[in-house]
Amino acid sequence: MFDSRERLGEEIRGLLSALRGLGSGRYACLLEPKGVLFEDADPDAGASWPLRRFLEARAESLFAIPRALASGEDMDDAFAEWEGDEFFLAFVNGRVALVVACPEAEALREKAGRVLKALVDRLLRYNAAWRVDEKGRGFFFTRPRLDTVVVGRPEAKA
Repeated sequence: MFDSRERLGEEIRGLLSALRGLGSGRYACLLEPKGVLFEDADPDAGASWPLRRFLEARAESLFAIPRALASGEDMDDAFAEWEGDEFFLAFVNGRVALVVACPEAEALREKAGRVLKALVDRLLRYNAAWRVDEKGRGFFFTRPRLDTVVVGRPEAKA
């Protein structure tokens, strides 16, 4: 089945909007280490460009999160300088990342399963290069690797 890139792009934007809506989020994007590919913002939440620039500036740190969590190595807190949002992150084969800024990221993780699965399917059809992980290993006969991470707000100290 061959889909046009335009149609797949429309479907990806729709699924991105659905994920943002599921989490009552104010901003959602898909990014590569080079920058944002797709984005969806709540028009009532104000300007989204500061958050976009923040995420693009920290793309390298974001893509290091799954590796650091898997290996137990130390990592920088990529979100230390951002206040007010929680973040739901999903990494597809370590090549493309979903980021949703929302009030309750854990609740979004619990609800996102089916929409996230559909998004991954569209992403892998949109760009065949994402079928291979960051080390060049292919995923032609197995499922893609999907790493999800919830970044909550720091607990208030009493």
